[in-house]
Amino acid sequence: MSASKRVLKKVSTPFDRLEPSGAILMINMLDPQISTMRVFLEAIEDAQLPFFLVANKMDLVEKAQLSATRDKLGLDLVPASMVTGEGTEAIKSRFRDAFSPGDRVAILGVFNSGKTSLISQLTGLDLAIGNLPGTTLEFTQYSYEGYTLIDTIGQVIDINKPMMVSVDLSDCQSSREKLARVLRQDAEGILATLETALDGLEQVVEVLNAQIESGHKVVVTGAGASGLVAMEMSGQGLETGVPILVFTNDLATAQPVSFSKGIGEEEMGLSRYIALAVNPGDIIVGISASGGTGFVYDALRRARDKGAITVVITENVDTPLGQTADYLIKSNAKPEGPSSSKIQAAHLAIVHALLLTLADRRGVTADQSIGFMLPEVVATKKMGIK
Repeated sequence: MSASKRVLKKVSTPFDRLEPSGAILMINMLDPQISTMRVFLEAIEDAQLPFFLVANKMDLVEKAQLSATRDKLGLDLVPASMVTGEGTEAIKSRFRDAFSPGDRVAILGVFNSGKTSLISQLTGLDLAIGNLPGTTLEFTQYSYEGYTLIDTIGQVIDINKPMMVSVDLSDCQSSREKLARVLRQDAEGILATLETALDGLEQVVEVLNAQIESGHKVVVTGAGASGLVAMEMSGQGLETGVPILVFTNDLATAQPVSFSKGIGEEEMGLSRYIALAVNPGDIIVGISASGGTGFVYDALRRARDKGAITVVITENVDTPLGQTADYLIKSNAKPEGPSSSKIQAAHLAIVHALLLTLADRRGVTADQSIGFMLPEVVATKKMGIK
């Protein structure tokens, strides 16, 4: 994916520009993202649209997940699988009941929730479908039995919130209110992450401890904002005596450009280079908010093929990165805007919790930690001597 397309997929498009008269909300049951679904529902209700919900990927989850998700949302869901065809006839029946001929029906949901797959099922068209975030990069219309189906990009949650980067500040009156809201929502994202991250964190502390004790090292990688988290993790790892290396695409002095544009995310040479540093039994940690950063998931895939243990920190588990994980730590900071600042704050909290608990597990003392941080002088040549 080119850098320009990466930016394009993050562009927010006002909901009313679609001119919908109905909506279907697709929920990925592998990763329901309840808080984000509530934002979608708020937008649908504000627009006063008839709608119904589809619970996709039921073939991949326990049946109990359906009732749990239904209870959290307070709405009925049509259980379905775009792969097996489960629920297709029920969806068609609900479609005819909910909408009138001539209606423009927006198919909504985050990426990998099955929006394009549903349109393909209904129309019989062979559409481009993939598990990489951002496969659909623009709003596209299709005809279906007198209706118009509108395929949408996952970032449509940003509707009606102009200039929203990560937190909606449109109703704040002062800078103080805005600052307080950003801090509060960062904290809320971290607290929400408690629900999804603790099980994975607990497992990863033990596997890190075991592998480090047996002489293995940790390699951590990420891009952009996740690259900053990776560098923080490696720095704090060294401060607590963890044998740790870090690889990002920050390009040194070009880092601000890399941070915003994602330079090198699709560079396979970078993933090959990272995998060279990994030996069997080592642990490689991949950090990505989207779960679709190319060189990151490819590096983990290559490392796992070499016998390394893979750990993933991400907001979106049903992604190429999530599928490379031996151990998965999921944040829960959404809903987000085009920026992933709340997720970055949650990921920083995750790596802090992980490394501080690991240090305690390994019996690292305060004196030892200070020793790891103190400068150490090595004799060097006199100035001017080549």
